Amino acid sequence: MPIANNHKIKVLIADDSALVRRLLSEILSADPSFEIIAHASNGEEAIKNAKVFKPDIISMDMIMPVMDGLEATKEIMQNLPIPIVIVSSIYKDQDKILAIKELEAGALAVIPKPEGPSHPDFAETSIKYRNLLKIMSEVKVIKRKPKARIQEGKCTPQNKRCCNLEKISLVAIGASAGGPEAIRIILQHLQHPVKVPVVIVQHIDPHFTESYSSWLDSSCSSRVKVAQEGEILTPGTIYIAPGKRHLEITSYKSIKLGEESKEAGWNGHIPSIDVFFGSISKSLANETLSVLLSGMGKDGANGLLKLKSSGSYTLIQEKSTCLIYGMPGEAENLGAACKSLSPIEIAMEINNLIK
Repeated sequence: MPIANNHKIKVLIADDSALVRRLLSEILSADPSFEIIAHASNGEEAIKNAKVFKPDIISMDMIMPVMDGLEATKEIMQNLPIPIVIVSSIYKDQDKILAIKELEAGALAVIPKPEGPSHPDFAETSIKYRNLLKIMSEVKVIKRKPKARIQEGKCTPQNKRCCNLEKISLVAIGASAGGPEAIRIILQHLQHPVKVPVVIVQHIDPHFTESYSSWLDSSCSSRVKVAQEGEILTPGTIYIAPGKRHLEITSYKSIKLGEESKEAGWNGHIPSIDVFFGSISKSLANETLSVLLSGMGKDGANGLLKLKSSGSYTLIQEKSTCLIYGMPGEAENLGAACKSLSPIEIAMEINNLIK
């Protein structure tokens, strides 16, 4: 199918409902930046049309006949990597868990389907859908690899001071797109129960925070929970930042949450990794192991530099294992990382240092 304007964002819409495909097409067509180049009613069609039309981004439903969105996402990301956003109605908790597994398979983001034209939130959800596809279409994704390579990480001479922490009482992790899978690998390879608290700020749609926490909880034997205001950090517990609220760690090793924000947060990042890391750098840096994982943009890079400058031991995810090297790459450019490691290596490093 010839494309008249190469500057348009070419979109493939995969959904088993003809009505929904039409709705999503009309929402995107309202913005001249988009061009709908193909539709698919199931996962097999999505794979076939992705090969034929080579879209810039795929809007993928989860529950479809013949082949569901999860299997289609796995196939596309292993053989023909294209940015994928999961757009699906979520009715049950198991649907939310499936959505998290889509992120594990390589999807960049998960978002509920926009409301219909008669709904009061139609305009707001339509704008959010368009903006998310616009942002994610610019992401350069890589093929998913079945296993992360393992090698001995080394401190460079200029980073030697990073190896001299006298004690570690907190592990702080920041992640965005591609982060859920990396975090799962790290948690699965930690020695449990973890002897120090672990706090994670993951950019994810707030509708899925609880399900993301439950999914991680089922992946490891330490307790995983959504963080609450005023909680004192406890060893053996892994805390997930809630959606729409910035998370900070106080000097008393307790959790401080900002006021709930109604902003979309895809550009502003709520919660923000920089805010999270910045709070730790004020008083706890010299006893914190800090990690920045896969994600687009710059959130967390400056915060990681502050942590390193304040005495934290800092790690970034190694480039070949990242779905998106944006955030770790920015941190590397700033000189904010003591080491660059794969997720499995990060887990081993945490285990060794916590001893």
